Amino acid sequence: MKKILIILSVILPLMSNAQVFDSSTKATTAQTTYGKVSGYIERGVYTYKGIPYAKAERFMTAQRPDAWTGIRSSRHWGPVCPQARNTGWRNDQTAFFYQWNDGFQSEDCLRLNIWTKGLNDGKKRPVLFWLHGGGYTSGNGQEHPGYDGRNLADKGDVVVVTINHRLNVLGFLDLSSFGDKYKGSANVGMTDIVAALQWVKENIAYFGGDPNCVTIFGQSGGGGKVSTLLCMPSAQGLFHRAMIMSGSFLGSTPQKEAREVGELTAWYLGLTSQTIDSIQHIPYERLLEASNKAFREVSQRHRDKKIGHGIRLGWGPVNDNDIMPGIFENGSERISHNIPLLIGSTLNEFSAPNIDERVRPAVIQQATLRSQPGDAPVYVYLSAYQVPTMDGNNHACHNSDIPFFFNNVLKSASMTGATKEGIALGDKMSSALINFARTGNPNAKGLPNWPIFTPNTKATMRFDAPKCEVIYK
Repeated sequence: MKKILIILSVILPLMSNAQVFDSSTKATTAQTTYGKVSGYIERGVYTYKGIPYAKAERFMTAQRPDAWTGIRSSRHWGPVCPQARNTGWRNDQTAFFYQWNDGFQSEDCLRLNIWTKGLNDGKKRPVLFWLHGGGYTSGNGQEHPGYDGRNLADKGDVVVVTINHRLNVLGFLDLSSFGDKYKGSANVGMTDIVAALQWVKENIAYFGGDPNCVTIFGQSGGGGKVSTLLCMPSAQGLFHRAMIMSGSFLGSTPQKEAREVGELTAWYLGLTSQTIDSIQHIPYERLLEASNKAFREVSQRHRDKKIGHGIRLGWGPVNDNDIMPGIFENGSERISHNIPLLIGSTLNEFSAPNIDERVRPAVIQQATLRSQPGDAPVYVYLSAYQVPTMDGNNHACHNSDIPFFFNNVLKSASMTGATKEGIALGDKMSSALINFARTGNPNAKGLPNWPIFTPNTKATMRFDAPKCEVIYK
């Protein structure tokens, strides 16, 4: 009976001549502070892609975007930040599992995408602001089918936003040794995200969203970006809830080592303090090659020292005691103690047969830091569903929870397996996210009561099929 109802829900709109797709300018024109945009409507959800939220010169802090006249077509993805070539395509099974969309690269990449069920209608929908993974080095806002916001927006009547921002050497090269002009260069990748949140605050009401109910969420490197935003003074007031998925990166890169990388990169490029401005025009490939060499050398110098979030020296936020005062270190997280948090990981992360030894402990550590008296509630999850695709060899791996939270189990069938039980689990997990975005509490129909995490109980919702349960370990 259930299968018949699903089939009818697809067929009946077609039989009744209801329009399921509309890309007309008249039907989709929306206002922004900088000009009008047009998109398309897919089964009742308005979609806009590639809208510029800021502009920036290389290594400079982002500024407001230029205004435009007329109606800007915003129907296809915008450029992604330049990055090293994705070598995952060489492996057939990996390529099948992830189904990447690498996009086209350009340094003019400060763009965002929006999904909503209404325009300027005063409904004040909760806003879900997604930050992609790939560390701080690679990835983009449309990288996986699971990132698509259409189904989540439709199910929860929420507004979904995904973004591209500067990464790797373009987003995190510390050139502050060369004067005040480059003072903020080490963290422009993060201040890009703040600029996108500021755009949302100013414009999301045009798209039916509530600027006072914004949830930032991200996975892996995206979760690390959420962790970082929780500690950035300039980001406070721009979001109201936060979700960290397999991204409890605790610690930032010390400025001393970051400056060494910047200075050595310039040296490899033949630049001095008098000629440093030429770095703004050097081809990206040369810039990346020089910075990679610099990283290797500086990493060798400090090979016995714990740097950054404890994994290795790499691209990421730099502790400059100004823009970025640290990531969940030295009390930097106290600035956002009133923000409800949802934090979790997957059971196997990098396809290990048991709980990954690095990710889950970091989740507990981060949740504990943010569970002090007077803090907003913290909820913790563990995604344990063993995805059956390709004979189950991927287990409950890193990234596997994304399509379940986005209600994209069918759209991401190559990852999820799209089984009946998996679809039911995706319904529960996406409902939990929607409720968290709306109220700060992820409890949802079909789930057992989800207690607030405390350092003593370590209460954790274990997402699995056919049953979800609360564990205390």
